[in-house]
Amino acid sequence: MTSPDNGFKNIAKVFFLIWLIIWLNFIARDLFRKGYLADYKILALRDEEGKRSYTYGDYLFEFLKFCKFELPSSADYDIVGIEENSLDARRAIYYLYPHPHIKRGDALFLLVFNSSGFNRRGYLLYKKLDSSRYILKRV
Repeated sequence: MTSPDNGFKNIAKVFFLIWLIIWLNFIARDLFRKGYLADYKILALRDEEGKRSYTYGDYLFEFLKFCKFELPSSADYDIVGIEENSLDARRAIYYLYPHPHIKRGDALFLLVFNSSGFNRRGYLLYKKLDSSRYILKRV
């Protein structure tokens, strides 16, 4: 005859096994059906900068690296060409913050992304990556 403790342990093992199978199903479904496996493979093969480039998008990440390198230390900035409060705007703020750059509405530097020919009164060209990505400085 089995003791009540063994019966409880067996029931707990069965419930744990069912729970594990359900969660493995959820994970596998997302990896294969939604195509996340290819993304994880790409991310696993890249270094830290490569992972950021892949998740931010190469075009945006190249601009953010340029801005981080070219902006003076502790410079405040504002961003034009990226929708306010969008995921790309949050990524830009996060990437530039540790340098330490602070985003402000009336900033000394204006980061212009994906906006060729943009001009704001009181600002002149400071540094240029290409015709649609550059930094303006308030004069």
